[in-house]
Amino acid sequence: MMTEDLPGHLRHLLFAHFGAKGVRRGLRESLQSPPLSLPADELKATMQSIAWKAGEIMVSDSMRAIDPPSRGHLTWSAWILAAWHVLRPQFNSDDEAIDFIGEASLKGFDTPLSRLGIWLVLRSCRGGRLDRAARLLGGMIRQYGATFKSDMHGDDHALCFHVTRCFYYDFFSSHGLPKLTTALCRLDHLWFDRIDPQKHGLEFDLDAYQTMSEGADCCKFPIVQVRINP
Repeated sequence: MMTEDLPGHLRHLLFAHFGAKGVRRGLRESLQSPPLSLPADELKATMQSIAWKAGEIMVSDSMRAIDPPSRGHLTWSAWILAAWHVLRPQFNSDDEAIDFIGEASLKGFDTPLSRLGIWLVLRSCRGGRLDRAARLLGGMIRQYGATFKSDMHGDDHALCFHVTRCFYYDFFSSHGLPKLTTALCRLDHLWFDRIDPQKHGLEFDLDAYQTMSEGADCCKFPIVQVRINP
């Protein structure tokens, strides 16, 4: 599963369609709920404003699209940044706005289809198969293209996957909003919160988890093999 490179157009669609669609879905649902609770006409106008702003950002930052995946990353990131610009005046602080956009994104991506995909991936790693986890993580990051760089560290009992270059962090940092990257980082919880040591023989070490969006020099995803109790 994702151990071979997908064709360019599929990698573009993976991030442009799936990513931006998840953001739109989550925003639409969240904007109708507290704390904003927008009525239908205001919701429509707000979503249109975000769409127009996203289009402007994609044009102004088009030089970032250097391969098919990065064209998708740009679309996804532009929607997040556009939501920030349109919605920030509705909140008392940057952190509140970022938290709202991040929770909306999480809501938009936590779907039956994504949960099924995560279940299949984790199921293939049952029995503490760090070798499979390493192949899957390596195959996944290759789909992200030239604007991501990563490496793997570990032994027979632990694996730490490092992301040393990230399109999203570079993009939001260039707009003076590196912390807005956390709106995407929290999507990581969709998979590592579902790692069950008793089922999979693996555990995600939250204490060692780090991201560039929170000031680390690289993003670190530490997975530890555990002994399953009989």
